[in-house]
Amino acid sequence: MPATPENTATQPVLSPEEGLKQELALLERVVQGQQSSGVFLWRCEPCLVVPRSLCRRPGFDQASVAMQAQGWPVVVRDTGGDLTPQAPGLINIAIAFRQRRTPGAIRDSYLRLCQPLIESLASLGIEAYCASVEGAFCNGDYNLVVEGRKLAGTAQRWRKVASHTGAAADEFAVLAHAVILCDESLGALWAAGNNFYQACDMPDRIDPALHVSLAELLPGSTENLIQHSLQRFSACLQS
Repeated sequence: MPATPENTATQPVLSPEEGLKQELALLERVVQGQQSSGVFLWRCEPCLVVPRSLCRRPGFDQASVAMQAQGWPVVVRDTGGDLTPQAPGLINIAIAFRQRRTPGAIRDSYLRLCQPLIESLASLGIEAYCASVEGAFCNGDYNLVVEGRKLAGTAQRWRKVASHTGAAADEFAVLAHAVILCDESLGALWAAGNNFYQACDMPDRIDPALHVSLAELLPGSTENLIQHSLQRFSACLQS
């Protein structure tokens, strides 16, 4: 996958609004035919990113004010899924590419993101696989999981490729995203997420025991772990 100007392993910590904006800009360039694919890695200031559907909860505004006061601003994204806590010790990975809408295309698109990451982790002695983990944050069928615990969450967004590019009728631009738990105090993330659910009077809860970070899987390798991980994941997705 070709490198793009934003694709660098030395990305600074971004605001969630800026990170999401740059992801959508990458997708739009593929939609418009300005590039066929691209990769964008970034880190995020502490926040809670939620799908727009949660805005309809009766307690949403009150919960957002409460979380802002606790240092966890709530940011709304346009895609689906569920609440995702963010912090600088997590790595966000977005790839964009063209994909025909054929049977099995959604699975294939997830694997286009997940398989290189799985192979990269395997080179470190980490055996990861895709699976659902009920009780984990923003659960889905294509979490990256290690021994039953969630290491990364994934999501997708599809948009029709612009007609002026000469694309086939069933050709779409896909943005596939992963957030990897790298080197962060995970307990604070899950506490913030559960505080939001409680403030919204929602029954959902994140189970801290169902998650694992790279720092935990690679004890003794935490010095520059985020930087090395950014470089490793960037390289594996461009090969």
